[in-house]
Amino acid sequence: MKIPTLSNILKVARWELVRNIKSPLFLVLTFLIPLVMVIVAGFSFLSEHAAQQQEINLAVADRTEQFMSYLENHSEGTQVNLTSIVAKLEEFEQVFQENDFDGILEVDKEGLEKGILLLYVEDPRDLNQANLRGLVNNAASTFRMEEMGLDPREIETATATVDLKTQTLTGEEPQIADLLVPAAAGMALIFAVIFSGQILMYGVIKEKRNRVVELLLSSISSLELLLGKIAGFGGLSLCQIGIWLMVGLLVVIAFVDLPATDLSAGQVIPPLLFFIFGLLMISSIFAAVGATMKEAEAGSQAQGLIILVPMVPLFMATPLLMNPDATWVRIFSHIPPFIPTAVLLRMGGTTLPAWEIFSTLAALILSTALFVYFGAKIFEGTILQYDRPAGWKDVKALFAKK
Repeated sequence: MKIPTLSNILKVARWELVRNIKSPLFLVLTFLIPLVMVIVAGFSFLSEHAAQQQEINLAVADRTEQFMSYLENHSEGTQVNLTSIVAKLEEFEQVFQENDFDGILEVDKEGLEKGILLLYVEDPRDLNQANLRGLVNNAASTFRMEEMGLDPREIETATATVDLKTQTLTGEEPQIADLLVPAAAGMALIFAVIFSGQILMYGVIKEKRNRVVELLLSSISSLELLLGKIAGFGGLSLCQIGIWLMVGLLVVIAFVDLPATDLSAGQVIPPLLFFIFGLLMISSIFAAVGATMKEAEAGSQAQGLIILVPMVPLFMATPLLMNPDATWVRIFSHIPPFIPTAVLLRMGGTTLPAWEIFSTLAALILSTALFVYFGAKIFEGTILQYDRPAGWKDVKALFAKK
């Protein structure tokens, strides 16, 4: 295999980047995803805000003759309008017909003791019960404590909320960046694979079908072509992810009050390295598999399998985060091609020792080099095979040659 030259690799990378960055598929994926993010976030925010502002007309059939006053005290500042009624259960249907009530709450001492109160509604889908549950629970807690003989000051002390302030043993508060940066790098890697990987694979298949690759290989080697495509794909993915992150940050800042934080090199560089080498490794798989395909239809099936590679650790996220320092988790974090996603997940859940960051990164770099090498062999041996897709026997024969 001919030793590649940097100038040829950069020429291919530049060509791939300029060509694909103008493609309709790239533009649609790049700008449609942020638009969907904004619409979904805005819709969720508006829906939640509307639900909180929804007025609830609640009738209360108070059999205790005391609980209604507790509800009224706790309903101040809420959107719940209370009306006391005297009616039996069999009369509730008539009450609904004669009044514009959203629900009827029946309160008795037995229900308060058991912690079960009955709320009668005509259609449960028409009533948002979240705010109503908080009101009833607060009133019930105060009622019970007064029944126990506590005075108002004691009740206020007993029901006061407690704010948990987390800090390390050294007295420092944990940095939100320790969680967000690895999470952002992991999600960026998955999005790059899902949305941008198909551009690389289909580009290879299209060039192979149109015989463009013959012209390219007349002036550069297959390894230079592969490395240039991977580099161009990496730059394309970084552009795409940069736009997504920018829009995502603007959306988060608009709807969430994030604390100010200073990013250090130690917080940014390790996740970035795992993202870059993970992207290179999976890109080589996309290019090599694309070279074995004859038609785009077969490539779509292969793409689904490649997408699963970085997502396997996500399926195991619960055990990985619950036992991030377990022996099997550490072993799994050194197995390619799951290294980048697994380690980024663990970085967000715990502080990895320096030796493990270096060992997993070394394993990732080594495995990336091997994937690129094997990908180059497959790419070189199958890219000019037009009549049929390459199978396992063809790939096996490539490595059997001396």
